Amino acid sequence: MKYPTELQLLEFFETVPIIQDDIYSYTVCDDNKIELTLSFNVMEDSLQTYLKYAGRVFAVVCQEGMTRFWIDSDVLFAEFLYEQVRISVDVHIRPHIRIEWSGLQRY
Repeated sequence: MKYPTELQLLEFFETVPIIQDDIYSYTVCDDNKIELTLSFNVMEDSLQTYLKYAGRVFAVVCQEGMTRFWIDSDVLFAEFLYEQVRISVDVHIRPHIRIEWSGLQRY
């Protein structure tokens, strides 16, 4: 599977990742003090999003089986296929952090 380049990810997140084994982890914070940690594992094609406010995690979503991962117009996209379900995520970090996970059955 093709991943965005390290330069594309650096431009998107405006920070360098923490890399441990095959896991890349990026953490950013917006003006509302919402913190996003997005990590992905290149060996398992998995993606995780963690949202925090005031030091407390309030949303965690993890998904394996990523089939597409790209950046377009300041939005990071990922797509996962599982049997007849297509799961997608859109990650926005400017001007405010917004994560949109959705799953739709394919026919």
